[in-house]
Amino acid sequence: MRKIYTEDEEKKTIEFPTGKALSQEEAESGRKKAFKSITVGTFLILFTVLYVPSLLNWVSGNHIAQDIIRNGVIEEYVQAQAVLIRNEVLLKPSSIDGICIPEVTEGEKAAAYSTIAKVMGDESNELLREIEDINAKIIKARMEQAEKTEFFSADLARLDDEIGKKVTELIAACNSRSFEEMGRKRSEIRSIVEKKAEIAAGDTKDEYINTLQKQKRTIQGMIQQNTVEVRTNTSGIVSYCIDGYEDILTPDRVRDLTAAELDGIRERCASLAADTRNVKKDVPFAKVIKGIDMYMAADIPAVKAKKLEEGDSVRVRISSMGFETSATIMSIGNADNDKVVVIVRMNRGLDVLSSKRVVDVDFITKTEEGLKVPLKCLRDITPDGSRGRIMLVKNNIAVSRIVDIVCSDDEYAIIKTPEGEYEKTVNLYNIYLINPDNIEEGEIIIK
Repeated sequence: MRKIYTEDEEKKTIEFPTGKALSQEEAESGRKKAFKSITVGTFLILFTVLYVPSLLNWVSGNHIAQDIIRNGVIEEYVQAQAVLIRNEVLLKPSSIDGICIPEVTEGEKAAAYSTIAKVMGDESNELLREIEDINAKIIKARMEQAEKTEFFSADLARLDDEIGKKVTELIAACNSRSFEEMGRKRSEIRSIVEKKAEIAAGDTKDEYINTLQKQKRTIQGMIQQNTVEVRTNTSGIVSYCIDGYEDILTPDRVRDLTAAELDGIRERCASLAADTRNVKKDVPFAKVIKGIDMYMAADIPAVKAKKLEEGDSVRVRISSMGFETSATIMSIGNADNDKVVVIVRMNRGLDVLSSKRVVDVDFITKTEEGLKVPLKCLRDITPDGSRGRIMLVKNNIAVSRIVDIVCSDDEYAIIKTPEGEYEKTVNLYNIYLINPDNIEEGEIIIK
C-alpha cells in the first residue's frame, strides 16, 4: 500500500492495489502537490523567524532607529524684541493744518537745505478737484480739435501709457488698503494729467481753451498761497513716522536704558497709529536721521547673556523685512529679574528701518558648519554642553564615541572628534543610533 498526501490540512490516504504502478501523469501531479505544500510551509516558517520578532519589537517601542551622519549648518542665536535708537532731528512743523505731499519719500536721503515735503491746506482738496475738471475739459477740447486738424503728439501717447500704469498701481494700493501709497499714486496721476493738459493746450488760439487756462492759473495761485514748504537744514534719511521718542532715545543715553523702560516703549509703540498724510498745525510730522550708526537695545535672558562679551561681533537678522547685517556689542548691563539689557551698534539699515522703532530680531552669536546630528541622539552631555557621547554602528556592532559639541540649538548639534583622538573618530556618513538608550557598546545591531 502506498500513501500520497494531498494539500488539504488533514492527510488523506489514497490506496492503490499492490503491485499496480502509478501512471506518469499521476506521479507528476503528486510531486507538484507535495512541492507546493513544502514551499508554502517553508515561507511561513521563514516569515515567523525573521519578521515577527522585528514587528513585535517595533510595536512595543523598543526598535532601534538608525541614521547617517550628514553635513549641515547650525546657528546659535537669541530672539528678542529690540528698540531702535538713532540720531534723529525733528523738522520745523507746519504753520497750517493740511495734507503732507512728500517730495522725498520715507527712507530716502535728502540734501541739506532742500525741500522734503509740502503741506497743502485742507481747502486745497476742493481746489485740486477744480483743476482736475479744468484739465479734463482742456484735453477733451484739444482732442476734438485733433480730429479735425490731424493733431497728434507722441508725448500725449506716452503720458497716456504712464497714466494707465499708475492707475493699475493705484488699484493695487486700494486692494492692499495702503492709504499712504494710495495718496502717493493719486498725486502722481494728477501730475501726469497736468503735464498732458499743458501739452494739449500748447500755443492754441482757441478762446475756450485759453479761458480754461486762465481759470487754472488763478486756482493754482490760490493753492500756492495755501501751501507750506518743509525744508531741512541738514542732510540725512527722511522719515515721516513720529513716535515722541526722537528727543528721548538718543545715542548718548543708550547705556542707561533698563528692561522696565524697554517694556514701556514697546507697549506704547504698539498702540501708536501711523498717519503720515494728515498734518496738524505746530505739530512735528517729519524728521531727518543723521549719521550712519544705529543702535539696538534688547533685554534677553541672563543665562544667554553670559555667553556674550562687549566688543563681540554678532549678526543681526530681522526676518520679517529680509534684513541682515553685522553688528558690535557695545554694552551688557547687569541682571535685573533674570533679564539683561544688551546694546549693539550697526552702520547699515537706517534707510530700511527708518519707519520702525520696535522690531523682532535674532542676534546670531555663532554659525557653524560640520557633522550635524539630532541633539536627542547624544548622551552624557557635560554641564557646559561642550562634550557628549554618540553611539555608532560599525559592522553591525554598537560602538560608543566621545565627541565635542561645537554648536547646538534646540534640536540639532554640530559635532567633531576631540583633538588627539586618531583612532576613535566620527566621520561623515557614519551610521549612528538615534535612540541609544539601553544599548551597550559591543551589542550586535541588526539593520
